[in-house]
Amino acid sequence: MRWEGFLVLILFFGGCTSQQQSVALLSGVSTEGAPICLTNPSGIPAIVQKFFATRDLTTEEGKIDYLIERVRSSDLIFFRNKVEYNGQAASEFLRWKMNRWKSRYHTKIDTAQDFISKIASGSKMSGQPYVIVLSNGSRHNLQSVLQNELNVLERCLRNYPSPKEEVQPKQEPVVGGAVSTAQKVGTSVGR
Repeated sequence: MRWEGFLVLILFFGGCTSQQQSVALLSGVSTEGAPICLTNPSGIPAIVQKFFATRDLTTEEGKIDYLIERVRSSDLIFFRNKVEYNGQAASEFLRWKMNRWKSRYHTKIDTAQDFISKIASGSKMSGQPYVIVLSNGSRHNLQSVLQNELNVLERCLRNYPSPKEEVQPKQEPVVGGAVSTAQKVGTSVGR
C-alpha cells in the first residue's frame, strides 16, 4: 500500500513538471496588425493572375480550389490534433474532409466562406483549431489565415473581368435611322 501511494505521488509530480507550456495561438494578424497570409501578400496578385489563367476564380468552387492550392504549395508547417503536416498533406486532408462532409452529412460546401468556417476551422472530434506555424515560429489559426487569403483573393479579383463581362456586339441606332455595330463592355455588378 505504501509503494502504491508513493508511486502515485511520483507520477503526479513527474507529470506536472514534464508538461509543455502551450504556445499562444494567434488569430492571423501580425504584431504590427497586418493580416497573415500563407506567403508575402505582395506576391499574391501574381499568383492569382497565374491561377486565373487556368481556372475561373469568380466561382465559389474556383475560390475553394484556389485556397486548397495555396495550402498545398505552402512551405509552412500545419498542425491538426497536435500532428505535424506539410502543405501537400494538409491540402489533401482538407479536400478529403470537404468530400467527407458531402457524403457523411449530406452537406455540400457551396462557398469559400463555408469551406473556411466548416472545413478549415478545426477538428470536429477534438475541438482543436487547425494551426499553421510561420517561419518565425509564431502559430496562427488556419481559419484566420485562410480568411485573410480569401480577402486578398477577392481584392485581386476586382481587377479581372468575369466571364459574363466579355465583349459582345450590340445594335445601336445612329442619327438618320442607320444602324451600326458597336462594342459594349459589360459592367461589374455588385463588386
